[in-house]
Amino acid sequence: MNKTHHDIPFRGALTLIASACLALSLTGCIQRDKAPDDSGSTTGGSTTGGDTGGGSSGSSCANLPSSTTSYKGGDTLGEELTLSIDPSSLAYTITIDDSEQRSAGTQVSGTLVELSGCQFTSDEAGAVFTIGANDAVQGGVQTVDGTSFAPLIAFGTTYNNASDPTAFNDVAIKFNVAGVQTTAGTTSGYGGSGRLRNAGTLQFCVDSSNGGFATYDSGCTDTEKGYITYNADRDAFDFYETDSTGSAVTEGGTLAGSMIIGMVNDVAVPVLLLRTSATDYGLRVITTQEADTTSGDADGSYLLTTSSGSAEDATMSGAALTIGTDTGTLAYNTPVSGVIEASGTLAGHLLYAGGVLTFSPTTSGAAAFEFGVQE
Repeated sequence: MNKTHHDIPFRGALTLIASACLALSLTGCIQRDKAPDDSGSTTGGSTTGGDTGGGSSGSSCANLPSSTTSYKGGDTLGEELTLSIDPSSLAYTITIDDSEQRSAGTQVSGTLVELSGCQFTSDEAGAVFTIGANDAVQGGVQTVDGTSFAPLIAFGTTYNNASDPTAFNDVAIKFNVAGVQTTAGTTSGYGGSGRLRNAGTLQFCVDSSNGGFATYDSGCTDTEKGYITYNADRDAFDFYETDSTGSAVTEGGTLAGSMIIGMVNDVAVPVLLLRTSATDYGLRVITTQEADTTSGDADGSYLLTTSSGSAEDATMSGAALTIGTDTGTLAYNTPVSGVIEASGTLAGHLLYAGGVLTFSPTTSGAAAFEFGVQE
C-alpha cells in the first residue's frame, strides 16, 4: 500500500523547534538553514508506506506492515531501488530503479523466512533482512553475478519537495556523513562533514584526521560540491556534481547519482547513492551536526551489515558497544557534535539518526563500513 501526502505541516517555526528540542532533549532534530515563512505552507511532501502491525504470515515480528508495502532506498553499489514486501506471504520483490551495473527495471524476488524476531533470511545470496521498528528496512540485493549481495537500506516514508522543487528548507542542515566508496575495484570508508542548503546545494568536506570528521567549514580544502533536484518519475532526488572550486550553483554539472531522504521517527535521514560508472560507486548516510547525540539515544539491538557482505548482531548501551564478541567504549560528540567515537577492540566512529546506526571502523582489516536499523 502506498499513499502520497502532497502536504506535510511544518513542526512550527525554528524557534519553537529549538525550544522543543531543548525541553525534551530530542536527538536528530533538523535545524533549518533558514526558517520558512509564517504562512503555515509547506515546501515538502512525503510518500508513506503501509502501517505496521504484521500480516497473516504467522511471523512474530510486530514491525511487519499490515499490507503490501514499498520501501524506497539504495545499496552500496550506488543503485537506487524499491523493495516491496507482502506481510501475508513474506514474498518480496526488489526493483532496480537506477544503476550503472544493470538495467533499470531489473527485478529480483524471493521469500523472507523468519530467523529471530524481526530478522529474516532471504534469497539474496545470504543477505539477512531486518524490519526496523522505525519504518526502515536493511538487507541486501544479490549482485549481478549472483554470488554475493550488496547491503541495502530502504524507507517506508520518504521526503520530497514536489510542491516547491526549489525549496529545501525542511531538510537544510549542517551534517556529519559516513559511508563507503568503491573506485576501480578498491573499496574504502568515507567520513566527513557538509551542508545541504535551502536551495538544494550540497558541499562535502573531509578532514585529514579524526576519520574525516570535523566541524563544517565552507572553506575546507578537501571538498566536493553539487546539488539535488527532485525527479518525480523515480520519487528520488537526482544528484549533480559541480566544480569543487566554484560557487554553489543549482544548474549544470554532471549527473553523479541520486539521493533518497528517508523519514525515520520524524527525523530526515538522507542517503546519497553515488554512481558514475560500473566501477565507481558508493553510498553515504547523512546525520545532523547541529545537535549533540546523548548517551542512551542510540541504545538498542541492531544487525549491522558490512560493506564486505557479512552481518553481526550489535548492541548499544550507554558507553558500551558490542558487535559479535568484540567490545568498545563510546565517547559521545567526539571529535565533533553528533559523532560517537569508539575505542578498544571496536575502534571507529558511529553516527545515529532516528533508528539508523552507522559504524566506520578504524581497526586494520575491518570492513570499510557497517550500518543497521534499530529492531
